[in-house]
Amino acid sequence: MKQSAIWVLLFVPLILSPPRVGADNALVEDQVSFQAEVGRDVDNDRVVAELAAMAENRDPAQLAQQINETMRWALGQVTDKKQIRPRSGTYQTYPVYDNKKIARWRGRQVLQLESADVDRLSQLIGRLQARLQMQSLQFSVSPDKRRDVESDLIEEALAVFKQRAELIRKSLGASGYRLMDVTVHSGGTQRPVPLRAEAMASVSRAAVSSPAIEHGTTRITVQASGRIHLLRN
Repeated sequence: MKQSAIWVLLFVPLILSPPRVGADNALVEDQVSFQAEVGRDVDNDRVVAELAAMAENRDPAQLAQQINETMRWALGQVTDKKQIRPRSGTYQTYPVYDNKKIARWRGRQVLQLESADVDRLSQLIGRLQARLQMQSLQFSVSPDKRRDVESDLIEEALAVFKQRAELIRKSLGASGYRLMDVTVHSGGTQRPVPLRAEAMASVSRAAVSSPAIEHGTTRITVQASGRIHLLRN
């Protein structure tokens, strides 16, 4: 008896629920939602390197002066700021303890370098390694290139969307369809580009001509999603 009662409770809402009707009196059963996605692997053409000026000193004022001098020297090494755009980050300082007492102070400031010329940036990194420490190297697609690729992918995504709409119409035996709504949005997944051991070793030297660095690719995608109303004679 208890089992039968459960089945009745489950089926009552389905029996009593009326057919849902859309705003234009079209049955929901005649509306189909679906999506189409296209993507492309794009070569990265932008690189951002981060190096850090680091020092330790018992006197916080002298520590700040050390790091400021190192950063001024580093910025002076960037001779062509049209090809390589430097940005200095915030200065951080924190105590180093010994037996629960402050023994000295440690400071750090990041220098970020952005460029589309990997060889030129590699040479600069080699010079900066004399006084700065390499922190990270990240590749990506430049905004202009991404915009161009996305424009092409939008056309492809909408074309695939229309093809799938026609396939759905035929498969469900409709005479035609009307587009209810469509949304287009883009995305991308940047594949991590590790700095190989031999590349890090070469970058760490004071003079670098062309370290073995892979640019990698970024997967750019565009998705078109929407609904169609199937027309029936």
